[in-house]
Amino acid sequence: MQLIQIFLFTLLCVCEGEDVDFMKPTMNVYTEILKLQAVVEGLTEQLNAVKSELTEQKSLVHNLKQQIVESPKVAFTASMTSTVNSHRGPFSSETNLIFDKVLTNIGDAYSGTTGIFTAPVNGVYYFRYSGNAFTSHDMGLSIFKGSSRFVSSYEYNSGEQNDNASNGAVMQLEAGEQVHMRLWIRSWVFVDYRYNYSTFTGFLLYTI
Repeated sequence: MQLIQIFLFTLLCVCEGEDVDFMKPTMNVYTEILKLQAVVEGLTEQLNAVKSELTEQKSLVHNLKQQIVESPKVAFTASMTSTVNSHRGPFSSETNLIFDKVLTNIGDAYSGTTGIFTAPVNGVYYFRYSGNAFTSHDMGLSIFKGSSRFVSSYEYNSGEQNDNASNGAVMQLEAGEQVHMRLWIRSWVFVDYRYNYSTFTGFLLYTI
């Protein structure tokens, strides 16, 4: 900017001292310089806007990385323990189903002793179960959120050799809320000692 001002001052002094025909057709140098100055100022403004946007994007990326690092890792899968092929049930009343063979328990939110998952943080979680049973009895299974039945599956004694059922659900939980499975009255579920046909699974999708 100072160089432009010095140039303009020198040019005006020269022009006042003598008549100089710099070029034809006549060009107003001062006007052209003002145009260039306006262009430079416009580009500078755009550059500053881009820098500001880049700073905001960097801040956003940093915050997302922090959320990923700080977000708890929660996931489990459990089956049922047995030394031989057997079954759980039938019972005369609806019974909490304990998946005591814990296969995965990242974050230790699931208890293989009680069969209860306790949400460690406010968030959205996904749960799924699978059940296998012989056809001698019906098989009814439900996921409970606290004391409320959330989703269920029911397999009637169809006469086939094996019955299978599964279901899943997305739940919004507050820290401390619990989720567990129940076996319906007068039904049963197969427990194998090797293949883990009947399972209970859950994991945190994201915190809220």
